[in-house]
Amino acid sequence: MKALLTACTALGLGFAVMAQPALADNTPGTASAVNAAFAGVTHQHYTVYVLPGGMGFVGPDGKHHDSIAPSSFVLKVGVPVTFTVISFDDGQHSITAPGLGLNIITKAGTDEADGSIKPGVTTYTFTPTKKGQFRWHCIMKCDGPSHWSMSAGFDGPGRDGYMAGWFTVL
Repeated sequence: MKALLTACTALGLGFAVMAQPALADNTPGTASAVNAAFAGVTHQHYTVYVLPGGMGFVGPDGKHHDSIAPSSFVLKVGVPVTFTVISFDDGQHSITAPGLGLNIITKAGTDEADGSIKPGVTTYTFTPTKKGQFRWHCIMKCDGPSHWSMSAGFDGPGRDGYMAGWFTVL
């Protein structure tokens, strides 16, 4: 720093030192950082996709599995959030988070005569009322014939990143 000040002085440049706010004020997860991140936010919106096995993510078995993407969400307590769920699967699915009292049942896509899929669209709005981390999973039997993405993972029913994930409410 002393070398920088000396060089600036030698070049005739002015140099001002201003007080900086404490870094702890913007530490991720602190109230001030959360408030800054959500400043002015009066509504949130997520577009979520349901992908059938042939389009879904590849699992550790090398096969495609039913998937919901994204599978993790960050919400602000007291701020309404709308989910638009676009399903390319011809079966129903759910985003069920018992800790939030949330149970979104998705509309299935339909198989068209030309072999394409007309996606089912579900719109659901709710307002989280408590802070914390809440796990969600699909309660509809899916991902046949193995049902791998529905099988118990290390933290409950459904595989995280496929048919399960997390809500973080700040």
